[in-house]
Amino acid sequence: MMTAVEDTASHKKASIQISKNGPYIVKNIDNLINSDGVFLTTSIVMALCRCGGSDNKPFCDGTHIAINFKDDEI
Repeated sequence: MMTAVEDTASHKKASIQISKNGPYIVKNIDNLINSDGVFLTTSIVMALCRCGGSDNKPFCDGTHIAINFKDDEI
């Protein structure tokens, strides 16, 4: 029997990485639901907006570069 974490895209472990001054890199998830409760199409690797400026939220569209988003915590 697989756990919820193991039973993901291609049965690989799901992961989230924080890019320095950039998006969250999310890997191996089968389901993504937006704030309106709508299921979104997923892919094996996705970049999710962290700067708040993307016109394609929750996905990153590269706006963090244009607005010079900085995260000094990472």
